[in-house]
Amino acid sequence: MRRDVLLSYAASTGIIDMDAIELAVEEMKNNEIVEKYHSYAIWKNEKGLWCTHIRDEEGNVKIRRRKTQRELISYLAKHYKHVVNIVRINDVFEQWINEKIQYGEIRRQSYDRYVNDYKRFFSKDLSITKKEFCYITEEDLEHFIKRTIYNNKLTRKSYSGLVTLLKGIFRYGKRAGYTDLSITNFFGDLMLSNSIFERKYKDRDKEVFNEDEVECILTYLKYNQDIWNLGLKLQFETGARIGEIAALRFEDTTEDSILIRRTEVKYRDDDGKWRLEVAEVPKTEAGYREIFLPAEAQNTLRAIKELNPQGTFLFENEGKRIRSGTFNHRLTRVCEKVGIPPRSTHKIRKTYGTTLIDNNVDDSIVAEQMGHKDISTTRKIYYYSNKSRANKREQVRAALKGI
Repeated sequence: MRRDVLLSYAASTGIIDMDAIELAVEEMKNNEIVEKYHSYAIWKNEKGLWCTHIRDEEGNVKIRRRKTQRELISYLAKHYKHVVNIVRINDVFEQWINEKIQYGEIRRQSYDRYVNDYKRFFSKDLSITKKEFCYITEEDLEHFIKRTIYNNKLTRKSYSGLVTLLKGIFRYGKRAGYTDLSITNFFGDLMLSNSIFERKYKDRDKEVFNEDEVECILTYLKYNQDIWNLGLKLQFETGARIGEIAALRFEDTTEDSILIRRTEVKYRDDDGKWRLEVAEVPKTEAGYREIFLPAEAQNTLRAIKELNPQGTFLFENEGKRIRSGTFNHRLTRVCEKVGIPPRSTHKIRKTYGTTLIDNNVDDSIVAEQMGHKDISTTRKIYYYSNKSRANKREQVRAALKGI
């Protein structure tokens, strides 16, 4: 006779007490849960009550007492079942970010940036990180956002990083069934005054190299040629990102242009160590582009090939690819040599975009050369007057000559 038939017969005739078996199994499971998760001692006090300590959701240690050991174990098991199943915002963030990296939706450097931003914005705000995710309300979010902006002195630009995290976390959380809150509707209704944001005023003269500084630097680079100086010279002539310059191969060059097909990326590996590699895709979709070269840039490419005739990448030193950070260090030294304030290689890129706009290049061509989706990015973020002080003064005087 089959065992299931025997078991059914024994239960129906009272040979086996199924209620007792179910109770014994439940007690066994409860003991396993308590043994796994409970780290405090369990004892019987002088009044005969069974006691232990337990940490509540606020992190406070409290004492709990029950008449029997079985009752105390049952209480603890229910508590830890609840705790184990609690989902908090940190859990949702990890699930969301790991899914995005798993399916290639983001690159490792974006993953690192999201993780760092999460630590920056969320690590000190226990009011939202300790609360169960399903109980976070729109009011909680609004207060959290305002506190974060105030405490971290966020600008409008840096606030966008917080928005990206919250939208990603709550959209994932809603899809996973952890919350009913619509983050899209929340941000659609959220009203933030401009006065809440930190205002940082940029020194416009340091956002680009002015025309006199450009002439001074290019003259120095032209007559002090080595592989690093030629890299800086090529960036002035192409406006490419320095990570794109560092990743250029000889196969990316033509007689009158360079093709941007890849860029250098920086990320942390699984051991937490920083890695620099060449990604076989540019920074953005718009980054795939052909940059047309001025005549002088063709001379620059010829000089590079003479210095590095056997290289795979344009910029190599002793057979190893030169990293983007090295060019920034070199630019600082060059600025010191020619006696101008030091700036980053990103200012070279802004100078290039400004020069194209000032010379009335079509907006579509400017955006394409810069690797921007549209001209609004170039004009809003990259465009600054790079006329010399004397040039600005003369233009204003000429315009106001009749006044």
